[in-house]
Amino acid sequence: MEQVQGKIAFITGGASGIGFGMAQAFGEAGMKLVIADVDVERRTAAIDALSKNGFDCHGVDLDVRSAASWTAAADLAEARFGAIDILCNNAGIGQGRRTDGTRLLLEATDEELFRLVFDINVTGVFLGARTFVPRMVARGGAGHIVNTGSMAGLIAPPGLATYSASKYAVTALSESLRAELADRHIGVSVLCPGGVQSRLETTSAERRNQQLGSGYDRETGFLSDRPINPEMMDPIAVGRHVLRAIRNNDLYIFPHPEYVDLIAERFAAIQRNIGLSAQDGYTDPDWLLAASRNPAYS
Repeated sequence: MEQVQGKIAFITGGASGIGFGMAQAFGEAGMKLVIADVDVERRTAAIDALSKNGFDCHGVDLDVRSAASWTAAADLAEARFGAIDILCNNAGIGQGRRTDGTRLLLEATDEELFRLVFDINVTGVFLGARTFVPRMVARGGAGHIVNTGSMAGLIAPPGLATYSASKYAVTALSESLRAELADRHIGVSVLCPGGVQSRLETTSAERRNQQLGSGYDRETGFLSDRPINPEMMDPIAVGRHVLRAIRNNDLYIFPHPEYVDLIAERFAAIQRNIGLSAQDGYTDPDWLLAASRNPAYS
């Protein structure tokens, strides 16, 4: 999708952080913007800021965990602007950060927290794709989907098991979906950022306390608010990087190339552990290998 002026982008979690950075970059390129966010106050402030910059934008309420909410938001967006060209599944939640600096081990993770992280980070992406892919196909022409993963969806540091597992799922979903949609002129990218200036810690705490109990973070010793770290990457730089990737139809979007050695370490570890067949002389049949290949990789 080289020509983006006048295209319509639907961005979840678009009121702050990376989502707002994408909205700014897309607006600069002449796109129309639908800002979907569950936080009404933050969404209104984002719409006001974008409108002051002269961008054509509209806000919709969306709980990414709900299929009905997705349908309602999509209908409202299309009623305002017409068919959506670009879907950015960006809304996400963190697993929580302890106030004493210790890591949250998997064995100490509440089942409710684990399910909430997957509901937002994974089910939200699934429902977004399931809602908009049929609409994009019916409309015809080129389309694009950007799913916000993470470097934690390619490497899995200790103490981040729940979040990493959810972002690994986003990576796999995106890779498979890319191949499924290739012959229907819909590109798919997975965004894998490192450190970015955002309110993720704060918005995640709000969602945890809203869904798991008003005193959840206090009782579990989690941070409920964390100032934006100015040492991290500016989200509008990430947004502009995403825009270039959409134009190039890139599968992976890496705003932080400094992680290349850590990614290489993981793949080297995989290769080191690939040895001989568990059954002497056995190999899977060619048809199974062929069915396991993803053409998007090549």
